[in-house]
Order: sequence, then C-alpha cells, then structure tokens
Amino acid sequence: MIVAAMVEKKRRDTATSHHRPDGVAPLSVMWLAPELILMAFAEAFNLLGLLEFYYKEFPDNMKSMSTAMFCVMAGVANYLSSASVTTVHKVTGKHGQPNWLAANINAGRVDYF
Repeated sequence: MIVAAMVEKKRRDTATSHHRPDGVAPLSVMWLAPELILMAFAEAFNLLGLLEFYYKEFPDNMKSMSTAMFCVMAGVANYLSSASVTTVHKVTGKHGQPNWLAANINAGRVDYF
C-alpha cells in the first residue's frame, strides 16, 4: 500500500504540474510495475497458502467445503471493499471538496485512500 501511495502521489503531482487539457499525466506506465508485482506475489502466496492450509486441516470428506469456504471469504472481502469505498465517498466529499475517489482522478486523492 505504501508503494501504491507513493506512485499515485508521483502521478498526481506530474499530472497537475503539466496542465494537459486531457488531464493525462506524462508518466510511463512502468511506474505501476513495482506495485503490481508486489500485489501479485502477495496475492499468489496468500491464496496458495490458504488453500494448502485448508486441504491439510480439513478432513478428507470436507475438502470441497474448504474450496467453498475460500470462495465465500472472497465474496465477503469484496463486499467489505465495496462498503469501504462507499464510506470514503460519504465521509470525504463534504464542504464543496471533491471526495478522495472523485470521477476526475486528478482532483481526487487516491493516495490518501
């Protein structure tokens, strides 16, 4: 998350300092590589470790239950993520200020989220 915040701060600063009419930051897409690589490794190790743990600890007749539990947990995590985004929209978009996750990415503050 720290890497993502640093990259977003760099992208936003570049976009606001160049004042292009389309709002696009003249920044290479390769700036996203470190955060995406870190997220991919974290997700892969987390998922594999969790499934391996389930397969080791669950009895033989409940192996399919472990896979179902994994899918339910992914669904709950997506729901909580959606609730988090909704809360950020409601809390930060007050007093005439754009919220952190505004439609105009250069006006928003994704690096705070």
